[in-house]
Amino acid sequence: MKILLVQVPTSHLGAGEKVYPLGLSRLSSTVPDTVEKKVLDMNICADPWPALNEALTQQLPDVVAISFRNLDPLAGHQASYLSSLKTAALMVKTQVPGAILLAGGPAFSLFAQRLMEEVPQIDVGLKGEGELIFPSLLEADPDYRIIPGILWRDQGEVVLNLPGSRIDMDTLPPMDFEAFSPLDYTQGNAYVAAMGIEGKRGCDLWCGYCLYPFLGGTHMRLRSPVNIVDEMELLHKNAGIKLFHFTDGVLNRPADHFEALCRELIRRNLDVSWTGFFREDSLTPENLDLAKKAGVVAVYFSGDALTDYGLKLLNKKMTREDILKASRLTAEKEVLTMCHFLVNLPGETDVHVAQAREMLDELLAIHDASGNLGAVIFNHIRLYPGAPITGKLIRDGLLDPGTDLLYPVYHNPIQGSHLLHEFEARCHSAGVFSRLKLDQHLLEVAT
Repeated sequence: MKILLVQVPTSHLGAGEKVYPLGLSRLSSTVPDTVEKKVLDMNICADPWPALNEALTQQLPDVVAISFRNLDPLAGHQASYLSSLKTAALMVKTQVPGAILLAGGPAFSLFAQRLMEEVPQIDVGLKGEGELIFPSLLEADPDYRIIPGILWRDQGEVVLNLPGSRIDMDTLPPMDFEAFSPLDYTQGNAYVAAMGIEGKRGCDLWCGYCLYPFLGGTHMRLRSPVNIVDEMELLHKNAGIKLFHFTDGVLNRPADHFEALCRELIRRNLDVSWTGFFREDSLTPENLDLAKKAGVVAVYFSGDALTDYGLKLLNKKMTREDILKASRLTAEKEVLTMCHFLVNLPGETDVHVAQAREMLDELLAIHDASGNLGAVIFNHIRLYPGAPITGKLIRDGLLDPGTDLLYPVYHNPIQGSHLLHEFEARCHSAGVFSRLKLDQHLLEVAT
């Protein structure tokens, strides 16, 4: 048997930011030695489509496994990466008609049933985690009826099997560094770490817009800090990786696991740095000091709302003061900080908007003295089927239940559509004034 594993393009070509294909690399390591294996990450190809065509026609694989990581680039963009999946699937079946086409990945899992119908070339879909079941799909004559968590075609009908067990995080297969070399991803990134590290999967928070509980489960499955740091040490020693990003939905929950991870990193004394998303109300002076000693270089906050109204609406289970307190802490400790907020939220009034402006100015003032605010990123809510906020909008008559959410749909009513740009302008002015040490009073007058 011959297999080709493909990561289809899910980034803006020319952006220069590369992300190591963590999930596909782990699946690659589960392929039996008896199977001839080739891999292709189209995101690192200058022209990805000739590269896919060449890989198919040279190898003539029996199985092609496509990973579809992102639906669209978010940040208000109307671009969709669905064309990448459709074109890749069509090319596979055109160039190697007899090949079995498998598809999976986070974006595929969100719309698995729909994508099986939308892309008829896909023979089998993997919904959710694939590490436990992937080897079963590579058997000589797999019985699709008994493989959990897959979608397959039975006489033209798409069948969805019941999900199976989720993987124990300490039994994760290793990354396949021979197939997907980390060295191909370490040059050129200006904004994000190319190498991801998994500390946990699953989330129990149920933020209103988020589907992490759907993708990873509603309970956090923790990975041993020793195993996490073993992987970081291996990548550092063998590939020279010095910057990592934790892929956890929230890195510093639960606190005891996060602090144990920091202590293990300190004990190893690795010359590495790392970033991750932090929960504001779980950050303390003690665990931030630990994180600094362990190598944190940037804290990402996803507060998501600038008002108590918005925080309650999004089910964030924290307050405006929690966000301010966390910012005071990272400013005091001089840790580079990135803040993410959603704007033009459902039901916002002029009073809420005024409160949001006031809150934003407070955050800018907190970080001004230390100059540690890397960016404030504003977005609108990208609506997904099954997300609590989507259901609320439908119930309130603010969203047609027939809206096709496979393609980018954002909640951005016209009366508040200017707010994202207004808030970005306030942050830009504050950043320039801070960097040039200009009088903040002049900025306040100007805005």
